[in-house]
Amino acid sequence: MIVPSRLLGDLLEQIHQERAAHLALDFARHVLDLERDEIEEAVSVACLEYMDAAHEAIGLESAVSRLLEAEERLRAVAQRRTGNRFFLAGGADFTMDAARVGAGSMLDRAHGRGPSSHPSCLSVARQLQAEAGRWAARHRDDDVDERTAARRARWEEARWQVRHVIASEPNPHGDA
Repeated sequence: MIVPSRLLGDLLEQIHQERAAHLALDFARHVLDLERDEIEEAVSVACLEYMDAAHEAIGLESAVSRLLEAEERLRAVAQRRTGNRFFLAGGADFTMDAARVGAGSMLDRAHGRGPSSHPSCLSVARQLQAEAGRWAARHRDDDVDERTAARRARWEEARWQVRHVIASEPNPHGDA
């Protein structure tokens, strides 16, 4: 049996880091589209703007002002507080993680933070598969088991990701 999540890992190992950074943002946009009706419009707009700015910034040495401004706007509309903890509202958390794949180092420098680790495209892909599973479990039909709905959705999200990589990336071994 072909397991899309394993195949995705194999494919992403062969892709240049800069391309993987773009793919992470594409994966996040796909899940953002899935959850569109549950995300506040202001947050959704800010997420899309941030993704566009991150796409533009990938491969540059320093964070462009558009990316920093988009990050600030996203945080302003998405930050919520529960007790003494802050979190980012729907969609913003995985959008920020996806952008960190390719723009994390430049954002660290722009904010005066020391070097830190940033997520890989594969870790973001898996996070988004899990998010798609949680969404499907909440929106399942009454006659479908929650775990079954989540498992199916994770599979479908991984399959979409694999198809997207294959459709958008050149053969790493050259033309046939």
